Amino acid sequence: MTTRKAMDDFIHDVEQKLSNAEDMLNLANQNQFENDAEYSLAQQELAKLESEIEHWKLSANSQQKEQLYRLHLLVSNVMNDMVLDQIKLDDQ
Repeated sequence: MTTRKAMDDFIHDVEQKLSNAEDMLNLANQNQFENDAEYSLAQQELAKLESEIEHWKLSANSQQKEQLYRLHLLVSNVMNDMVLDQIKLDDQ
C-alpha cells in the first residue's frame, strides 16, 4: 500500500506537469508556431506520466485509484490535443 504522502506528492507532480503541458498547448494554439523543444518535452513528460500512473495504481487504495484514473484521463486528453495540434501545424 502506498503512503498517503507519497501519493499526494505524486499527484501534485502530475498536476504540475499537466499544467505545463497545457500551457505549451495554449501557447501553440495562440501563436500557431511550429513545435519546439519545450513542446516535445512536455509531450514526453505526459507519456512518461501515463506509465507512472499505471505503476502507482498497483499499490493504491480504491480512493487513490479513482484519483489516478481521473488524472490518467486528463493526461490522455492533453496528450491527444497536443498530437492533433502538431499534426495540424505540420500540415500548414
